Amino acid sequence: MRSNSTVFILFIAIFLISSTAFGQGYGVVSGTVMDTTGTPKEGVKVAVSNTKLFSVTRGDGKYYLQVPVLKSNEIIITYGKNFSKKFEVKPLKKDEIFVLNIKEDFTYEVGTVDFTYHKENLMMVSVSPKIFEFAPDPTGGGVEFFIKHLAGVSSNNELSSQYSVRGGNYDENLVYINDIEIYRPQLVRSGQQEGLSIIHPDMVSGLQFSAGGFEAKYGDKLSSVLDIYYKEPDTFHAKVYGSLLGAGATLEGASENHRLTYLIGTRYRTNQYLLNALDVKGQYRPSFLDAQLYVTYDLRDNLEVSLFSYYGMNKYLSIPQSQSTSFGTVNQSFRLDIEFAGQEIVEYNGLVNGLTLKYKPTKAATYKWINSVYNNDERESFDVIGSYTLGQLENDLGNQNFGKLKNLIGAGAYLNHARNKLSSTIYSSEFKGEYAPENNMINLQYGLKFQHENISDKLSEYRYIDSVDYSVPHRDLDTGHHPLKVYEYIYSQNTQSWNRYSAYIQNAWSIAPEYNATLIAGIRGNYWDYSKEFIYSPRIQFYFEPNLKYNRGLVNMNLPDSSLAKLARKNYRIKLATGFYHQPPFYRELRSLNGTLNPEIRAQKSYQIVGGSDVNFKFWDRPFRFSAEAYYKYLWDIIPYEIDNVRIRYYAKNNAVGYATGMDLQLNGELVKDNPSWISLSYLKTQEDIKDDIKIKYNYKTGNTETTYPRYIPRPTDQRIRFALFFQDYLPKHPSYKAHLSLIFGSGLPFGPPDYNRYKDTLRMPPYRRVDIGFSKLLFDREKQQTKYKSLKNFRSIWASAEIFNLFNIDNTISYIWIQDVAGNHWGVPNYLTSRRLNIHLEMKF
Repeated sequence: MRSNSTVFILFIAIFLISSTAFGQGYGVVSGTVMDTTGTPKEGVKVAVSNTKLFSVTRGDGKYYLQVPVLKSNEIIITYGKNFSKKFEVKPLKKDEIFVLNIKEDFTYEVGTVDFTYHKENLMMVSVSPKIFEFAPDPTGGGVEFFIKHLAGVSSNNELSSQYSVRGGNYDENLVYINDIEIYRPQLVRSGQQEGLSIIHPDMVSGLQFSAGGFEAKYGDKLSSVLDIYYKEPDTFHAKVYGSLLGAGATLEGASENHRLTYLIGTRYRTNQYLLNALDVKGQYRPSFLDAQLYVTYDLRDNLEVSLFSYYGMNKYLSIPQSQSTSFGTVNQSFRLDIEFAGQEIVEYNGLVNGLTLKYKPTKAATYKWINSVYNNDERESFDVIGSYTLGQLENDLGNQNFGKLKNLIGAGAYLNHARNKLSSTIYSSEFKGEYAPENNMINLQYGLKFQHENISDKLSEYRYIDSVDYSVPHRDLDTGHHPLKVYEYIYSQNTQSWNRYSAYIQNAWSIAPEYNATLIAGIRGNYWDYSKEFIYSPRIQFYFEPNLKYNRGLVNMNLPDSSLAKLARKNYRIKLATGFYHQPPFYRELRSLNGTLNPEIRAQKSYQIVGGSDVNFKFWDRPFRFSAEAYYKYLWDIIPYEIDNVRIRYYAKNNAVGYATGMDLQLNGELVKDNPSWISLSYLKTQEDIKDDIKIKYNYKTGNTETTYPRYIPRPTDQRIRFALFFQDYLPKHPSYKAHLSLIFGSGLPFGPPDYNRYKDTLRMPPYRRVDIGFSKLLFDREKQQTKYKSLKNFRSIWASAEIFNLFNIDNTISYIWIQDVAGNHWGVPNYLTSRRLNIHLEMKF
């Protein structure tokens, strides 16, 4: 905590000193931005080049922009992704006003062709935060809720913000906020314990996501990268909201000269209302609270310092009382009844502080020095006793006892105990550089990073099972004997610290601008002094637009728009990425099932190739994009693992090889104006071969055992089919009434008995099927409505929403309880997720 306080004091000192050192005064550039018809243009950004001074035009097209004095200034106007133009303004004196009215053609699409030269990386999906502003999201995160609707992304748990990508697990995804890497809690067992995601959706200015084939500048993970940047606001705004699931507020603004910007957000969430819909009845007292701060300050026109700070307190208390779960088929139905005693407490507090210095000495060069401290303190404590009965239900419709217990086939009790603690502190310092000249022919990026990690872990848990009045013995496979002992006992204490060193360099070459042909090649290296392993990862991306040169030629012929649209060829882009993607272990990967550490652990490694195409077109006179990607990953030095709900337990051995292959299809566009919708379909097959797994079968007739060696088996995330839809609409003549629909289907995941023999995990859960819908009404809009009530004049807008979660009340399975009956058979009883719930949401902006 002392280091965090020092960082904050240093920032305040710099702020106070620089406030006086650089106060030289400003001139003013103001005017109106219009299109070619003279209509004022809203939402155009007018900025001073190489500074953070900018303004955004209002509905009347007017802007007001402060500029440095006593020197010429380059004014840049931008609109959307594709329009940009520069103007030169003469030197102004302090407080001098220069009027610059601008009239331009802001249309950049003709017919189905976008003729603008793009510099975007097409292996990344760019998303505006407006898309998920009113999404019917049970987790309240917004960002992750939308990510789950993208092609290649999978999640079968609406209570969790975690997701898997193209056959990877939750630990294989990179997440950055303002260039600072974010880590997930380690002890969480279920989605209801998870609490708030660190990403605050109301603070996000934009995000990029890649499901594979990302550049060398991103870190060492196997599956995906989510790159998020928070806002740097230009005017004062505030927002407060409340619902049955929690409340929150954000505050943003900037100083008059735009040198200082600030963004503050706080959230409180309790999912008690949702948890009351679970099969397990009892007292749920979840409480999740966080606060975030993002401040930037320009020490000079080309020197900026920024501070990102986060603190989260998450507590989950559960006092289960009873559970009644029915399962089976129409012909054969069963019910598990459990009476509980005890309680479960999970607490984890997270702290992140990041200080970044950004220096831009020239238009082409940018340097960043990023320093961060991450601390997470997690505690898990529970003693839960369950007394259960398992019975068959009467399924004869003509029987008066229909639906009641007919036969008792199992009874017993169990005790789950845990006292676990995990504390992790991560210090990192990183330098990044970029050189991007105005001719766009190259874009050189490089970086160096040092990271120090401290881990303190105490693991103490056991599980005792007593079935049908006798203790279940745990069979010893080596001796064949059945000693009496608890079903599972784990105790360990580990304290470790280590260092990681990484570096990367990459460059983007514009090899044929007339086709927008771009080659990005780079390499990154990583060394971990715990395992003494050095890994390197070369990566390449290439994309081009085959029809761009032809279409630009049509534009130069000055043809009428109608002729141009008929002659223009489809605007599509071809893309290819390949390279090595390796993942050094964090702490959980090197901790085995019994809590011991494996010092011989190595990084998981993969070679990946991704190929695809994007097509831009118009439908109903609206812009759309269709994307298709096929991929193949070869994996080696895999660390096998088990997943129970969201808890991942690793075997801590690099004893498997595997692969993942599939195809992702995605269509997105505006079915209605300014309201994008997305639809995606994915196919995936991922398998692994655990080298030293052995299948032993006992022959009761001969008294001998038979040994076989399983080959490739499905990985825990092997979800073959995934379909997701996010749809937005509003009433044609009443756009203040909006509807938001989320639909997700995912085929069943592999599972098996909880004996840590992966070759048995060949059963399939039922498919995940869920529909959430929300309805929103704009109650007040200051720009469009006049009011006689003074109290309403302080609001920019007021929205009210109603959301129905799990519209069709489908029982989705997340995991299984394993019960033994009197005949020694094991029954997997499903744990269901939440049923239908109604949520009310009110949002007010100032």
